Amino acid sequence: MRSRKPFLIFWRQYFDKKLTRSDGRRLPKDLAIDKITIEEIAQAANRLGYQVQIETYLQYPRRWWEDPGRVLINTQGKKKSKVIKEIAKEIKKKRG
Repeated sequence: MRSRKPFLIFWRQYFDKKLTRSDGRRLPKDLAIDKITIEEIAQAANRLGYQVQIETYLQYPRRWWEDPGRVLINTQGKKKSKVIKEIAKEIKKKRG
């Protein structure tokens, strides 16, 4: 098994507006996003200057039946919660 350091895992479900907090959403409803893809997350992280890797074959454990995929982001020592909010704001800005 390879080491993920310094990358943190970001699942699509963290940003999904349809999900509840107990189902995996990590953002407040006003920052959460409808129909988000892992590609959008990766592009937003790239625009913010983070190093990104996409893994398309892995399932989110709480919702294993949904679309697979996760994004690994080198957060450069920032807290995961702050990076999630930055990415959500960038995606909302891009969508208009």
